[in-house]
Amino acid sequence: MFTVRGVSIVLLLILAYANFNIKKIPIRKESDLDHLCRMSNVELDYFQFNRLKVALRASLILPFLMFVKVSWSMQLPFIVLVVLVYRWPYMNLVKRFNGSIQHLRYEFPIWLRQLQILLQSNTVAVSMEISIPMAPLMIRAQLHQLIHQIRQAPQQIDTYTDFLSGYRLMEVTRAMKLLYRYNAVGQADSVRQLNRMITTTGKWLRQQRIQDQESQSVLLQWWGILPLLSVTVVFLVMMMVTITSFMERG
Repeated sequence: MFTVRGVSIVLLLILAYANFNIKKIPIRKESDLDHLCRMSNVELDYFQFNRLKVALRASLILPFLMFVKVSWSMQLPFIVLVVLVYRWPYMNLVKRFNGSIQHLRYEFPIWLRQLQILLQSNTVAVSMEISIPMAPLMIRAQLHQLIHQIRQAPQQIDTYTDFLSGYRLMEVTRAMKLLYRYNAVGQADSVRQLNRMITTTGKWLRQQRIQDQESQSVLLQWWGILPLLSVTVVFLVMMMVTITSFMERG
């Protein structure tokens, strides 16, 4: 199967790849990739360059398979593998972003509860500044920026609604609107706004705990089904072996 000509072609392909400027290739990117890279602090061009480089290295096997005349049905799994190698970094990025959202869903209401306690004797900006050591690590940098913006323009609602807007969580937006109202209304209405915040946060915490319990329950159910699936596969294999044995005997 291996000939001098085949080895030479493979070496030429590797040499051409090593001297080719990958950055000039028009790379198709996913519609939400810009947003994912920005939220994950990943440079888009660097991300695209690396995933294409790895995919091209994996695709070097395809010309070799065509040269040794491997059937298309045997080449198809390698083509799927190359596509998967290209998509894998994006899927990891999506997984990390979804994990950050779940983490934020759990920790943000807890921080908001602590903020509500501080609001009883402090302004919104001062309460946020005091709460920084208690805030989730993933929001502290944006929290510093929010405090600065509130002190510069306390009456701008966009200052509040833009906070953590990249995560696209309606619960966060709703909570920040309540904080804006608490900061904007007079003292007579502040107690009512604070009570609304407490009610909203309590509902959010309960919903998140229920979702976490349901996720754990589904995971345990799958672990319970695995032994049954294994027995089913073994049974089907044994049945196929038995049927084949009977057919061979005539």
